[in-house]
Amino acid sequence: MADQVRKLAAQYFQLVDPAQLDLPPGNVLVRSAVQDALYERMFDESLAPLPPAAYRTRVLKLVTARIEESIVDPDQDELSDNLMNSLGTLVAQPKPSALEQVQQLSHVKYTAPLPSPLTGDREVTTIESRGLLLSGRTTGNRTWEAALHLGSFLCSPAGEALVRGKRVIELGAGTGFLSLLCARHLGARGVVASDREPVLIENMRECVRFNHDGEKPFPFHPAAWDWGTPLEKTGDLEEFVEGGGIETYDADIIPPLLSTVRDLFENYYLEEFIISVTLRNERTFQTFWDGCEQNAFKVETLPYESTPSESQSGFFHSTDIPIRTYRISKAL
Repeated sequence: MADQVRKLAAQYFQLVDPAQLDLPPGNVLVRSAVQDALYERMFDESLAPLPPAAYRTRVLKLVTARIEESIVDPDQDELSDNLMNSLGTLVAQPKPSALEQVQQLSHVKYTAPLPSPLTGDREVTTIESRGLLLSGRTTGNRTWEAALHLGSFLCSPAGEALVRGKRVIELGAGTGFLSLLCARHLGARGVVASDREPVLIENMRECVRFNHDGEKPFPFHPAAWDWGTPLEKTGDLEEFVEGGGIETYDADIIPPLLSTVRDLFENYYLEEFIISVTLRNERTFQTFWDGCEQNAFKVETLPYESTPSESQSGFFHSTDIPIRTYRISKAL
């Protein structure tokens, strides 16, 4: 029961589409202890930050409907007062317009598939607007499948070994999900989350308070940097230049990306570059592969496959389109 509630709560705070939520069966949901656990872990208003009210309403309607249809003996089974009152409160709230919902910024909490033996669940909170595209078709306002794939790999023993004790720079950090993961849970010595969009930099800075417990310095530094331009040795970018990762979709961004990686190798002592690529477009992938050859990069495919969607326990993402992870290094 506890595992079922944990998984549902993790999906809920990641804002997984309600139709894809792994709801426990009705004979489990009717138990009062399970309903209490759902309220305490998902719908209690003190659990800030919570998902948007419209999303909470949709999920709670699904949960309560399954409970009600599973009640066999009304004298023994019933919908808990807490869940019923929560639903009433949510339904009574004014419903935002479709445009307002698209533009709304939401806190999204991601739970790693492998909990830490010392600290338990490893969570990262970002600020996102999944329906909003920024200027120039930038898609950095949401965390995409390849980032979740790479995050799952980095949470494995082999992936964590690439990060622990290292200085990391992420190119095109977007929501900052990977950088926050490295800084908060994977033992990185220092992390720079770079992006060209100022609004994304501000969102990442805002995320610090949801990811930092305040007990020790948080090695996370958002910084503006446009690919293909020189890396200025000023401010946050001066000290952290030894690793990176990115998800890519558009063939046009491959040349400036690889140019930036080459600059890091040649001038800033970059050791290796880790990249996850969603194979959506053969042309994009071939451009990436050809560019690596032209730059004399050594490219190694890392032997990591995402867990099938239906069996994932955290960092939930679709596996319908293949995702590959590569280690890029400078040829000797």
